[in-house]
Amino acid sequence: MNNIRPNALIIIVKDNYVLAEKGVDLNTNKTFYRLMGGGIEFGELSSMTTKREMLEELNVEIINEEFLCSIENIFEFNSKKYHELTFLYKGEFLDKSMYEKQIIQRVDGYSSYSEWVSISEIKKGNIIFYPEKAIEYL
Repeated sequence: MNNIRPNALIIIVKDNYVLAEKGVDLNTNKTFYRLMGGGIEFGELSSMTTKREMLEELNVEIINEEFLCSIENIFEFNSKKYHELTFLYKGEFLDKSMYEKQIIQRVDGYSSYSEWVSISEIKKGNIIFYPEKAIEYL
């Protein structure tokens, strides 16, 4: 299927750490981290997508959201090619207790989780982070 997927992702920072979801490419067996967010639904503004996705995935509200840039990304994951248009935002948790959690489990039935990942280690290239262009906004 050759579709371009529009999505919105959000940067949430705590000290020198960014919240990101851990993943593994089953083809290369490489661990990576990706910003939280998801696909934009028809009729939904990208600014509402991050708010909806964070409520659905982590049951948390986002405040002080600010648009940063758009990113066009073509990549391969699990031996499939993807093309996405990303609207990148930064924001904060309304519930400040979320910053105290080291690992944040998803509440939507998926077994994946998010964790606070060292920005300095990402910038040094020691951690695989997607989308790569977002690194300059950390």
